[in-house]
Amino acid sequence: MRVAAAVVVAVLTTGLAGCGSTVPGTPRAAAVPPADRALISAYVDASNRAGAAGAREQADFLRGTQAEGAPFPPDRCFGELTLDTRLVARTLRPDPDWRPPATLPDVGRPAGAIYVAAAAVTVRRGAAEIREDVGSKHFVIQDTRVTSYAPCAD
Repeated sequence: MRVAAAVVVAVLTTGLAGCGSTVPGTPRAAAVPPADRALISAYVDASNRAGAAGAREQADFLRGTQAEGAPFPPDRCFGELTLDTRLVARTLRPDPDWRPPATLPDVGRPAGAIYVAAAAVTVRRGAAEIREDVGSKHFVIQDTRVTSYAPCAD
């Protein structure tokens, strides 16, 4: 029993030794200009307002702001469903090398500044919450226009 206790103490001590070590480098917050942050926030607010107005209104909003290069999801993806998106603002960061996973042929990286943030998306049918998805949401800003990639809500 004493040997086992000594091994446990040795393992715990060794494992904890790395917790206080310093990681080399300089921490930096991702540079997102305040104007771009405000544009993305306004985009999400407008999308949520469209969803509160109804499924057709939100589908029209998302179709009209679909970023170039990615096909809009088929109409069956929304039907009577709406999306309420909440971003984790502190996670917003540039993602310049990203390209949409389902792009049209011969389409490269989107033109403009590309950002990504953690997002919680609540899928609703009327007032009833169907589910909540958590993941990342990409935005493209070109001049002062924000576009994004509509998910399939079904």
